Parts: sequence; structure tokens; C-alpha cells
Amino acid sequence: MSTTHSQVIDAINVRISNRIFSPDLIEEGILRQLMQHMDAMSVISGIRMTFVENHPELFERIVRERGEFVGAAHVIVLSGPKDDLLALEKAGFYGERLILSATLMGLATSWVDHSIDLELASSLAGIPSDEIAYACLTVGYFEDQEHVLQLSYEARAQLQATHRGGQNMSALGGVTPESPSWYASAIEAVTKAPFPAHMQPVRFLLSDDATSMRTFIDLDFSLGTTRDYLILGIDKLHAQIGAGSDENNPTAGQWQWGNGGIFRTK
Repeated sequence: MSTTHSQVIDAINVRISNRIFSPDLIEEGILRQLMQHMDAMSVISGIRMTFVENHPELFERIVRERGEFVGAAHVIVLSGPKDDLLALEKAGFYGERLILSATLMGLATSWVDHSIDLELASSLAGIPSDEIAYACLTVGYFEDQEHVLQLSYEARAQLQATHRGGQNMSALGGVTPESPSWYASAIEAVTKAPFPAHMQPVRFLLSDDATSMRTFIDLDFSLGTTRDYLILGIDKLHAQIGAGSDENNPTAGQWQWGNGGIFRTK
């Protein structure tokens, strides 16, 4: 990313769930930065985050069956207590924050769960017996790394729009022309979050006085408890960053944890 586009909202605007990687090891200086960010997110969240390097066998099945994640070899394993909904949500929130940091470092990334061998990932990461792996963050270089990094910010943002296909802001958050700009910006950022296309289980509601928003899991669109709560955390992060980056009325605030949590503006 260029120095003129080095904010977290810029990472949201260009990040894609990458599917083809270079098998190269991550350069030492960049890896050191990534580990520093990983350790910080782990301490803040209480979620164990473990880097596993150069194990392409984790991806053998998905490469064979779907032709995806070719070249992928490095993951960050997110783990914590079993059946802990708060831990799942925090894994989503802070795992996605780490993804965005990696994006600003010029790395290719993607969330991945049962598409890879999570049991093997847990073993390689040395996950304690009283924890389970929630998901992994795939990190590495793009297959065409040099070309990607030479693209302008605008070109990468357009590439994301083509890659994602867009989401319905009205369906996700009831956004209308009368909605405050900070709320529209929040929901726009959510549409760029990494969830399966057209399979978003999380919804947002603006308060009657337009000073707060609430989010909840719509069980009619559930993807299962683990994915629902990971996505809840991811979406809360995107909404918070989007609201704070609104060009007309940047609005800071903080989320309550949990399904039904409220974002109160400061």
C-alpha cells in the first residue's frame, strides 16, 4: 500500500479473500512486523494466535477438490475455549484487525476454517487440549505479488468491487437516503467484510434517535454458531472503522460484546 493510503479503512477498501498464493516464505522484516501485530492482538483479545509456517499440506484437500488456495502454506491459528461465544466474537474482531494490518503490509490474506485440515493445524500450532481451533488466517504473498503492489489504490479498490460483487446495504442495515452519513459509511464497510457472498447472517439496526446502532444474528441466515459469531466480530470491526472514517461526520464509538450488542457514539 502507498504511504498516502495507509489507514485501516484503506485496507478495508482493497482487501480481498485471496485464493492463489506464492509459496515463498514471508520476508523476515515483514514477518517480524506481522508477529508483533499478532502478539498485540492476542494480548488484547485473550485469543491464542499461533503462526504456522510452510505447511502446504494443510491445503491439500481444498486444492485437490476446488482448485483454491494453490501455493498457500502459512496460517495463523486462532484458538480458545470450546463453546465460548464471547471468545468466538473476539477471535473474529481481532483476527480481522490482524488481517487488515497484514493487508497494509502488502500481504495476501484470507479467512479459512473447515476447508482445510483444522485438526492438523491445531497439532502443528501446539493447541492445548482444553482449547479448539476456531479458524485460521491464511497469509503470504500474492501469486503475482509485484503486479499487485504496482497497482494504484483506485485499481485495487475496483478489483475488490469486481471480486466481491457487492452487498445490499438496505438488507444488511436498512440504509436509506435519510440515514446519517456515519451509519451509511459503517454499513458500507460491512459490505466489504469477508463472509460468503449472499450468506451474511448479521444485521444492523439504527436507533430511533440515530445516535447508536445495534447488531444481531438473523437465525434465518445462520451459517452455524462458530461462523455466526466469528462474522459478528468481523462485522462489528468493519462497522466501527467505517463510522469513524466517514468523510462528512466521522463518528467514534465503542461496541458492546455479544449478539444484540450496541455501538454507542462518543
